[in-house]
Amino acid sequence: MNVEVHQLCASALADLQRELSCCTRCVEAGFIPEARPVFRGRAGHRRMIVGQAPGVRGHQNGVPWSGISGDVLRAWFARVGYPPEEFLESWYFTSLTKCFPGKVAGSKGDRAPSAAERTLCAPWLTGELALVRPELIVTLGRLAAEALVPGARRLALGELVGTVWSVDLGWGEISVVPLPHPSGVSRWRNDPANRLLIDRALDRMGELRSEERG
Repeated sequence: MNVEVHQLCASALADLQRELSCCTRCVEAGFIPEARPVFRGRAGHRRMIVGQAPGVRGHQNGVPWSGISGDVLRAWFARVGYPPEEFLESWYFTSLTKCFPGKVAGSKGDRAPSAAERTLCAPWLTGELALVRPELIVTLGRLAAEALVPGARRLALGELVGTVWSVDLGWGEISVVPLPHPSGVSRWRNDPANRLLIDRALDRMGELRSEERG
């Protein structure tokens, strides 16, 4: 991306982020009681994390991945070479839906945003992707992988985690690395066999980081 294009993208992204900060579409549609969009990053970021939706801690303080799941995520990325103290400045953080969807009734887990909510929020992610133009995307959870990896809906999570996908989102081939959601209540993540797949995915991320450094 040349300097002029980067400046145009940075300006357009700032405009999009201002509009996104004021979005109340899901409140108006009756899906959630309060809109507090959570995202973080700038046009210069070459790496992006796409999650499912913010958690309750991010809803409260506006900082992505600031709860217990974020601690797990930081530990994963530290293994790859991204120190926890630099984590928030190294990546562009976004999600399929930008506001906390609430808890599952009678459960400790967060509610997954519905297809209708994801559709309402999809233009924001489309805009972020087009203006940031990341070279590497890490998806967290099945829904995020399905949104970005062609054919992911036909695959089990175990067939996605541990692999690197080459995807063309409109500005050339980029690498997409699927990871599970780092939730502590995830049965999938806590299965020993699946932990090996996570290790494999992190190894692949480490290889990509080494290639990036050249």
